[in-house]
Amino acid sequence: MSPVVPSPPSRRAPSGRCLVLGLLGPMLAACTEPAPEIAVVPRPIAWTEVRVATGTESRPLSGVVRSVQRAPLSFEVPGRVAALTVDVGDHIEAGAVLGRLDQRTYRLTRQERASEVVQAEAAVREATQEHARQQKLHAQGWAPEAALDSARAALETARGWLETARARLDIAEESLADTVLRAPYDGLVAHRRVEPAQQVTAGETVLEVLGNGGGFEIAMAVPETLVDSLTPGDIHQVTFPARPGVVAAGRVTEIGTEAGRGGAFPVTLRLVAPRAGLRAGLTAEVAVVLPGPRAAAAGESAGDQAGAPPVVIPVTAFLAGDGADSVAFVFKPDDEAGLTGILERRAVTLGPVETDRALVTAGLSPGEIIATRGLPFLRAGQAVSRLGVGPARYE
Repeated sequence: MSPVVPSPPSRRAPSGRCLVLGLLGPMLAACTEPAPEIAVVPRPIAWTEVRVATGTESRPLSGVVRSVQRAPLSFEVPGRVAALTVDVGDHIEAGAVLGRLDQRTYRLTRQERASEVVQAEAAVREATQEHARQQKLHAQGWAPEAALDSARAALETARGWLETARARLDIAEESLADTVLRAPYDGLVAHRRVEPAQQVTAGETVLEVLGNGGGFEIAMAVPETLVDSLTPGDIHQVTFPARPGVVAAGRVTEIGTEAGRGGAFPVTLRLVAPRAGLRAGLTAEVAVVLPGPRAAAAGESAGDQAGAPPVVIPVTAFLAGDGADSVAFVFKPDDEAGLTGILERRAVTLGPVETDRALVTAGLSPGEIIATRGLPFLRAGQAVSRLGVGPARYE
């Protein structure tokens, strides 16, 4: 009987439990490692520095330089332009002939009116003689009273016609003289609106001239929110972007009573003293001095009680509330350069609020940095950076 040979042990396939444990091993090991920290990028904010409220504030407004002496020139009668003797930029002297209309029709009219005067004078002489004859006959009893009255009426009528004829002659001579355009004063030609052979109406602008005398003035438009702060006679500083270094003083001479386009009122300032190099049409920057909010008695008293001077901030730099319930976000730097920091939510007390600024009587100090935009989306302790400070960042 042959011996029994034991069979080799069979290999069993790995169970599913082993596979799961093999896969979970590296994952469980990874869970024990610390998660990487996510860097918090400071949110950029618009900002401004809190400044002390002064007794006066200034606002820059743009204007245009123009000559005090300026005039559009026109013929006082209609006609065809025969000649214009000047062009744009030409210098003119007072009384100089600048242009003429065709005078033929006006000369004929004057001759006709002169003939009417001669006829009227002859009629007066005849009526005078007839009146004298009737008066003599009436004195001798040869002419009735009615004949004398008729002669007297004829004489008065003739004299009336003579006065009318003379007046019409004066008008014809004046119309003939109006066909010549003369310079009203020394200056230069700014614009030329018509050309020879062109038909023009009475009063139609032909030339625009600027006078050498009278100096310059500034014409500007003042918003309706500021116009009530201006008074005739006020002095404001004027600069000229095209003339660096030239500074002048302008006195308010005219304030419009009716708003124009955009709700702005026309205001005119005359330069107190002449400045070399100025020309009509240059742009002017007027630093309009306005009463500051510190002038309000309530604001001053509140500031004195708080022991700190009142300050001015933009109207966008606080969340509106009642009195001390108003809130501002103050920037607290966390580095020496002041590039980044955190926000502090602070209650402030408001004084008078104007169109684009507000007086703060308590809660802020001069020199502090506050956020000026997007306050509803900010919170206390939030990390922020100041726009426009430090190196520019690009995504």
